[in-house]
Amino acid sequence: MPEESQLTWYVVPTIIAISIFIAAIFIEFVARKHAAIKKLEEVLKNGSFLSPTILSITIGILLIVGGVYHFLFAPGLALGESTFHVILRYAEIVIGIGLVIGIFTRTMTAGMIALFVAAFFAFPYLKVLDYSIYAGVAIYLFLVHRDALSFSFFFHPIGKKEILDTQRKYALPILRFIAGFSLAYAAFHHNILLPEGAVTFVEQKPLLNIMQSVIGMETFSHALFIFQAGVFGIMFGLLLTFGLLERITSTIIIIGLLFGIGFVGINFLAIAIPYFAVIYIVFTGNQFTDREKVARG
Repeated sequence: MPEESQLTWYVVPTIIAISIFIAAIFIEFVARKHAAIKKLEEVLKNGSFLSPTILSITIGILLIVGGVYHFLFAPGLALGESTFHVILRYAEIVIGIGLVIGIFTRTMTAGMIALFVAAFFAFPYLKVLDYSIYAGVAIYLFLVHRDALSFSFFFHPIGKKEILDTQRKYALPILRFIAGFSLAYAAFHHNILLPEGAVTFVEQKPLLNIMQSVIGMETFSHALFIFQAGVFGIMFGLLLTFGLLERITSTIIIIGLLFGIGFVGINFLAIAIPYFAVIYIVFTGNQFTDREKVARG
């Protein structure tokens, strides 16, 4: 492919992605005031009461599986046999069990945040940032849970308003922001900053390059495909980060994750499942109302 044409393939998707991002800002401004959107929100938020439970159990199971199979959060953070890694593995299992059963939830989520921080001392920081979504989940659950077996119960008995109740309105925006950042960063890290592994993977599974296998553009290289996937991954991550067209963005992210599971296999589930749980919360959460409340303080 001529150098000029190759440069075009790098520039065009970037311009398209930026244009979509800018358009989303304007559409969001209109959508917030549309009666049909508000009505849809009222219907969808009926399932929001299950959000903390679904997220807690889902992440808890993933932590247990991770500890049993010697990885922290996802297979990309493989745990060895050193004392520090063994401590992390058993702590992960204990926290996972606590989240599944629903006991001492806030203590467990605080432990989960500590696990994420400890990961920076056990693995390269660029790899740890790929799993920032787990920190977002921990903060969300810490803010929204009020179970009687939480240690906070001893300081704020039933019937007395908890200090953290005033901060619950920030839980969804924080979760959405960190999940979007995690997705955008992973796309940048693996598709643009260090794309060699992704390109090698596509070379092993050439059908993944749909520009060649489906559209028939034989000159569209695997490197170009990985770059374009990274650009659009960053864009949709940023849309989620800044709360723009959350439900449309979430739907497209789900499609992308299912696509990844189909090609990568079962190992991708540890990466995809937290996003599925977060997207359920985004779908059922009353984002516009929460955003307005946060804006008013």
